Amino acid sequence: MVFAHVKLTSHGRSNLSAFADAVRAYPEVMECYVLLGNVDFLLRIVAEDIKAYEQFFFEKLSQLPGIQEVTSNIVLSDIKHSTALPV
Repeated sequence: MVFAHVKLTSHGRSNLSAFADAVRAYPEVMECYVLLGNVDFLLRIVAEDIKAYEQFFFEKLSQLPGIQEVTSNIVLSDIKHSTALPV
């Protein structure tokens, strides 16, 4: 599992929408969030292994127009995972 922080070159509404539409089509992207701050999107990506992520990154993610920077954080282990809401 990889968490990728994506920064776009421009923050126009059409750029944000185009990026969002593109990542919706990738089955490797399990979750995508729009962020406020120094990056625009946070993606949770699942790949079979590092080689598969490398292929996804170079052949798909990095090829999307408008990407300025991608910072990938690779998960080593899962400490806590819950889908229950605390309400």
